[in-house]
Amino acid sequence: MSVITPERSMTALRKTPVVLNAILKGVSQEQAQRMTDGAGGWSVVETMCHIRDFTAISLTRARLILFEDQPLLPNFDPQEGAQARDYANQVLAAEFAAFLDARRALLALLADVPDDAWQRCGTHAVFGSLSLLDLVLFIVQHDLDHIEQIARTLNLSDALV
Repeated sequence: MSVITPERSMTALRKTPVVLNAILKGVSQEQAQRMTDGAGGWSVVETMCHIRDFTAISLTRARLILFEDQPLLPNFDPQEGAQARDYANQVLAAEFAAFLDARRALLALLADVPDDAWQRCGTHAVFGSLSLLDLVLFIVQHDLDHIEQIARTLNLSDALV
């Protein structure tokens, strides 16, 4: 039996909103726009916009994997998204709410996926073949990367490695 299961992956997807909510509680809009993760780095609001957009594209990718045979999965250019949507000038609370909506939609889509469907695949231009389970694990890793980034940006933790 593998330790990597759809159930554990779904549990991990549910944790990101809880952790982000705790980290962002009490962060003002001014802090969210002013504090960055380094010179030329993203602010908290820019990072939250990116997480929201990544969740939305991940929902699209999951739908394609579930409902098409061997679909081509759309790529996502973070810098292009940041410029097109003017991440720096967005409202943190609105971006978090939009992220929650997208994450709820993703969780609802995945809630009743049959066991065999977790191995259905799509093809990503950069990463190659991705199963639905691979995609969910990729989302979880992506979440963790940006949770850590936001924590550092808000001076809640130092990089430990």
